[in-house]
Order: sequence, then structure tokens, then C-alpha cells
Amino acid sequence: QMGRRNRQRGAELQRLAVNLAKDVGLEAHNRDRGGACHPLGDILVEDKYYGCKMRKSLPSYLLPEKEEVGVVIRADRIKPMIVVDLEEYLTMLKILKEASGGNNED
Repeated sequence: QMGRRNRQRGAELQRLAVNLAKDVGLEAHNRDRGGACHPLGDILVEDKYYGCKMRKSLPSYLLPEKEEVGVVIRADRIKPMIVVDLEEYLTMLKILKEASGGNNED
């Protein structure tokens, strides 16, 4: 049972992520309405689903330090993943979209 404030914080993160994606020119939508879980993911960016996890704090080993731009993480029997700044990731998605000719702005 999730408290109301936790639902609000999750919704704020989803809105922020969608707005950042739109700011760089990507198509983005919030799939999670009113705390009802969407089975495929919380937000949709360029036809791919992403979950949004909001916590009061994160383990420091998940966060880049020194001159690092991201952290590669992995657990047993799980593929490696990367933690990177969201705006940088969205910018990379935008560059990939433009390179593949998927720029339908005009």
C-alpha cells in the first residue's frame, strides 16, 4: 500500500522525465495515470517504455563520482545496465533519432 505523497512524488518524476524528453524534441507521454500501474511501463519515449523509480535517497555506489559520466551496474544473471544523467541520455536518443532520419518535426 503506497501512501499518497509517494504516489505524488512518483508522478512528479514521470512528469519531469516526459517534459525533459519533449524539451529535446522527442515524443514522450505519461502512461501511468493516477497511480494505476501501466503494465508496460510508467512513461513512453519514442515508442519505448521506461519505469520511473523515486526514492528519498539512492545507494551511493549507483551514482557517478569523480569525472565519471555514468556507472555500469550488473548483478548475477542480469545483463549490465548503465546509470547516466537523464538529460544526456535523452540528448543521445535525439541524436540517434536524427541520424536514422526519424526527425518528423517539419
